[in-house]
Amino acid sequence: MPFTVKKNQPISLKKALLFVTVVCWTVPIIVFMVFMLSYYRNNIIQKTQALMVESLKNYTTFHSQKLNEAIESSKKISYDLVLEKAWNKYKNGEFTEAGFYKEVIGNLKSKYINDNRFVMSTFYLSDNTDKLYYASREQASTVQIYIRDVKRYAETITSENSSDAHVKIMNGKIYIIRNLYTTRNYTKFGTLVLELNEDKFFDGININKNYDLGFFVDDTDEMILYNNQLKEPDEKTVLKDLKKEFLRKNNRRTIKAEDKVYQGILYQQKFDDYYYGIVLIANKDVIFSEIRVMNSVILLNILIIIPVFIYMLYFISHNITKPMERMVKASKNIEGGNFGWQIKGDVMPNQEFKYLSDSFNKMSSEVKYLFDYAYKEQLARKEAKILALQSQINPHFLNNTLEMMNWQARMAGDDAVSKMIEALAVLLNQSMGRENRKLISLAEELKGAEAYIYITSMRFGDRIRFEKDIDERLMQVQLPQLILQPLLENAVVHGAYTVQGGVINFYVYQEEDKVILKIINTGSFSEEEEKKVQALLDSDNTGSVEGKGKHTSLGIRNVNERIKLIFGEDYGLSIHSVDGKVISAITIPWSSEEDKSI
Repeated sequence: MPFTVKKNQPISLKKALLFVTVVCWTVPIIVFMVFMLSYYRNNIIQKTQALMVESLKNYTTFHSQKLNEAIESSKKISYDLVLEKAWNKYKNGEFTEAGFYKEVIGNLKSKYINDNRFVMSTFYLSDNTDKLYYASREQASTVQIYIRDVKRYAETITSENSSDAHVKIMNGKIYIIRNLYTTRNYTKFGTLVLELNEDKFFDGININKNYDLGFFVDDTDEMILYNNQLKEPDEKTVLKDLKKEFLRKNNRRTIKAEDKVYQGILYQQKFDDYYYGIVLIANKDVIFSEIRVMNSVILLNILIIIPVFIYMLYFISHNITKPMERMVKASKNIEGGNFGWQIKGDVMPNQEFKYLSDSFNKMSSEVKYLFDYAYKEQLARKEAKILALQSQINPHFLNNTLEMMNWQARMAGDDAVSKMIEALAVLLNQSMGRENRKLISLAEELKGAEAYIYITSMRFGDRIRFEKDIDERLMQVQLPQLILQPLLENAVVHGAYTVQGGVINFYVYQEEDKVILKIINTGSFSEEEEKKVQALLDSDNTGSVEGKGKHTSLGIRNVNERIKLIFGEDYGLSIHSVDGKVISAITIPWSSEEDKSI
């Protein structure tokens, strides 16, 4: 009988050692990895993002201060009354066109052109927007740029009845536009447009070279970019996501967006005359370089740990588990019946296993010596009992068959008698077992079963119908001879025959490492009868069988005992009744090709 692992058996030493080794190594490493990759990594990210947000707030304070100073400067021109007085004189005819122009241009230059925070200043009267009073620090024809980019927007501000300062970014340039009113009767007389020097917005602040920085005022469609960065498509995608979250109603709000490559942060703040938003975008591989260093350290540790771990596994395997496996294998061979098995091969790796292997070999030799004497006697007794049990069946069936032949001879012609005699010859040949074999193939056993079915069919006619479903791949499975005929006889006599007819189904199929031969017939057991059958099949029940149906009861008990004697207690015959049918099932082991004969 092959070696099987018993239920509730303790775990093997090999598995225990492997488990302890893996746990002792992997748990600390996993804890370390989780800490480094989770807590420490998240801490780095949070601190870096906090520094980025703090930088944006500092930039906002710096830029807004400069922008607010420029707005205040645009308001002071109303307070000194120079333009207002010149306009009144021009309106009253005290100034000629040339004189008014000279007065306005002089005032613009003194207040703005001489101030390096401004690049250009423009003034025009509210009732004549095409007449420009223009002054610029640059020699290029910036007036064309003004007419192209700014004039239309400035005229929309002129149409409004407000003196508020309007900050507008257009084509990378910053403009302040506000209407001018008289101080006495609050009459709008002109519009002032100032272009700021955007370079001054970044002077005096320390911008991290790894950051791409830009800001916008009110309108996210126009931005001032530091060093004209944000050229990568991924950066533009992150910037687009940030702009979607910008709302004029929010104040002091931080917005974050990212993709696989870039991290972006937007900080927005509300001021009296405008909403300011500043954007910082950076490559995550650069700003989170500490994480990359951390990953490198972790990888280096892994590269060091893995060889040490492998060597430890090799050491345990070579010095403990492999010697143990050799001894367990030898024990399994002894348990499987290979008495005298010796542990051979290389010398054991240590003294302890050398002593154990020598002791095992000595014990195995002694067991074989003792078994050679005891086994032959036991085998002879077993063989005699099998043959005795098998021989008990022959007289009973022979008597029944002769009775049927006598009845058929009176009722049928010679052909039918001839066929029955042939079927009887098959049964007699099988029953006598002239070749003295304990096991035969399923195909051979089926010949005898089919002979019995034929004889029974001739006797009962259409009252009993036989149906079969046999897995053809199992035809060479080995089983004790003459085990199907008693079950078929039991199905006829105690099943279908008692209900004046019915169907007998015969199935042969495989379940895992077992082969099932199942006979299902019409009929049923009472609870008392089923208890008697179970008592009859009990391997410890060796008493005689008395009463009606003695020969079939003897047959099924002999079938059960022979199977258990040959294959063991895990196999045998079971009979039970379910929903008006009696099910008889034989269970034998499935054997490979080389095990199919004994």
